[in-house]
Amino acid sequence: MAERQDNEVEEADQIYLLMKEEYRISRNVRLAWFIGKLNQVVWPASKPELLNSENELDLLSILPKGWQPDFFPTMYPCMLMPSTRATFLARRYRFIIELDLSPSTGIVDDSTGEMIFDEVFHALSRCLAGLAQPFQVPGTDQLFKPKIFVTILAYSSIIGLTSHQVITVAYMSCSFFSFY
Repeated sequence: MAERQDNEVEEADQIYLLMKEEYRISRNVRLAWFIGKLNQVVWPASKPELLNSENELDLLSILPKGWQPDFFPTMYPCMLMPSTRATFLARRYRFIIELDLSPSTGIVDDSTGEMIFDEVFHALSRCLAGLAQPFQVPGTDQLFKPKIFVTILAYSSIIGLTSHQVITVAYMSCSFFSFY
């Protein structure tokens, strides 16, 4: 990243915003926020501001042009430009996963030697483990842990039910943020 003068503000290459939990934030509201801040100087919210915020959208992180993952967290302001990419993070996510458990999954895969039925559950296991992993928001020291709600459905043509069967409904995580 180039040296910056005290009076010079860098352009924001990417920003991360946190959406309010109580209700879904529409794309129109997100676009209005972006357009309202366009060509203006913005800066990320502090940790206490995030924890006590009532805003629909809070700016978590700003990555200036040339930012690298090994750089320290950025708390200084940047200019929001038309080329700035915005990533919106939710405090909770809902997933519906449907498994194909039809008789065709009972065959053996020639390349692995395993039954496709077994591979379906291995893939499900990897998927759920990945969903449950917290991650660090780029440009911050904040570990992001959204609430994850998962519904798993099963389909099998041999049972002949008129609707897909719910195997489980699960809640996978219990906190929004962990600060270290």
